[in-house]
Amino acid sequence: MVLVVFPVLTCSAQKKPGCSPEIPRYSEWSAAQHFPNVLEAGRQQALASKLSQLTLHMSQAEVSALAGPPTYAADGALQPNAIACVWGYSFEDPGPSSGPAAKHRVTLGFTRDGSLAAIVPQRVDGVQILQLQDKSCAAGSPVSDSVAAETVAAGKTYVADSQRQAKVRAGYAGLSLGMSVDQVEDLLGKADWVSVRPHGHLPNVWFVGVPCQRQLAYILRQNSANPADANTVAVHLSFDENGRLFWAAPQNVEGLKAMGSAVQ
Repeated sequence: MVLVVFPVLTCSAQKKPGCSPEIPRYSEWSAAQHFPNVLEAGRQQALASKLSQLTLHMSQAEVSALAGPPTYAADGALQPNAIACVWGYSFEDPGPSSGPAAKHRVTLGFTRDGSLAAIVPQRVDGVQILQLQDKSCAAGSPVSDSVAAETVAAGKTYVADSQRQAKVRAGYAGLSLGMSVDQVEDLLGKADWVSVRPHGHLPNVWFVGVPCQRQLAYILRQNSANPADANTVAVHLSFDENGRLFWAAPQNVEGLKAMGSAVQ
């Protein structure tokens, strides 16, 4: 089972804009209901059939035209690569005092531009889970054309040539906290290793949480498959969710001092 973390749908409307204020929040909807609230069997089947036809990237208007308006909504987060608005289609609800796992519903997640990014059924048959893959959060891996990666993969010790070492050292002297990845690469060149810490608990999935945080590694000497090995000579650069440098950490590189902190 895939667990996707969405905002708790039992909360009231938040001040930060997300979903349309015309859609009731769970607290507003539940206040007008008698519980347990159960859709008639025929209506459940019809709604599930409509929801099963949804596809990712549909707009809110397209979803509403096909499946009808949601039962209630919840505001998400407006950071890049996060769910900004959540729609809930209720099939069966024991009541506000019941836990989220007791509810039968289909949850839809939309990005801040209103595009459908996730379809998550909960105890509803006939609707498949679909989630938009965020390629910018690809798992950490060596750069495909990195000489360091190719050399180590061949079982040899990699040592950067003098020109590469000089460029990294000279470029590091020009670094400052707050630089973008592009600005850093203009100074140091392309990294040998790109590692990504995805938002939330699941990689490559759009949902509420901290957007991807990237780390670049510039390898000067490496003799194992792990660029963070204690004997590796490298420069590690960490970027926040906005793509800005917040920590520069030379490893075994004489003459270079760290900048920033591992804790933002």
